Amino acid sequence: MIKVKITGKAGASLQKELPTDIYQLYHDMREAGISKPPKNILLRDDKDVEVKLSSDSEIGSRLLRVFSKNDTLADANTVAFVVSTAREEILPELEQNILHNQYLTKEMLFDDIRDMTQAAGPVKLTFYCPLVGQLDDGECDEYIDVGSGFLTAYQDGIEQAIANEQAPEMGDMAQYLDRNAGVAAKLMSAVWTVEEIEGRLLGRIDCHLKEPLTTEEMADLREEIIGQCSDGLGEGFEQRPINTDEGDLYVSYWNSSDEYFLCTADELDEHLDQHQGMTM
Repeated sequence: MIKVKITGKAGASLQKELPTDIYQLYHDMREAGISKPPKNILLRDDKDVEVKLSSDSEIGSRLLRVFSKNDTLADANTVAFVVSTAREEILPELEQNILHNQYLTKEMLFDDIRDMTQAAGPVKLTFYCPLVGQLDDGECDEYIDVGSGFLTAYQDGIEQAIANEQAPEMGDMAQYLDRNAGVAAKLMSAVWTVEEIEGRLLGRIDCHLKEPLTTEEMADLREEIIGQCSDGLGEGFEQRPINTDEGDLYVSYWNSSDEYFLCTADELDEHLDQHQGMTM
């Protein structure tokens, strides 16, 4: 889609086709004598590395216009990735928008791909789960368990942190919920976030589907979401510190207690009524 020629100060150069595996790209660059990582190489006026982008396709050529002076080689790879992996349901509209120069920045492109993907799944299914927070205050030898009130006070920071964990270069989480072929065919988008409900901060997973799930598909999707909360997205997220005034906060979408749940929006009120007063 996009071709890149990368030339270091010593004259060593490398040519690649984007998108590519970013870690392999960095490895190949170092093999060619270019040690600066892609995320630190500016597309324009970098003092250490010269980058030249080109494309043999009209789509690729128009995409080059979304880059600003502050964008990096890693950004170029991400743009190529999100366009080349866009769902076929939105591809005709996306390509027309690119050809008509609808995107002035990569952020506009990313936002529109997300919005079109979700719109292509008109059936919205939302799940909720408890959040567990632990605080490293820098003084105690062990982390301190914090309650829902503490988590709610830092909702904005938690929300931004989980959004960062689902950056465009990672692709939509729907691609990781594909064990059941029926779910994979219907699920357009899955997004992890948080929501405050009745004074409690809960984990929220929004799923956009082309059509409703069968009972079997619903059970499989629920199981896969729990797997992501415990061992996939959630496992990586709970290791990322979130800065607070009291110290580093670590938040998990899963816990091993008997009180753990994954409820749909329709099931949540009944669950909360049955478990009033219980620690979540």
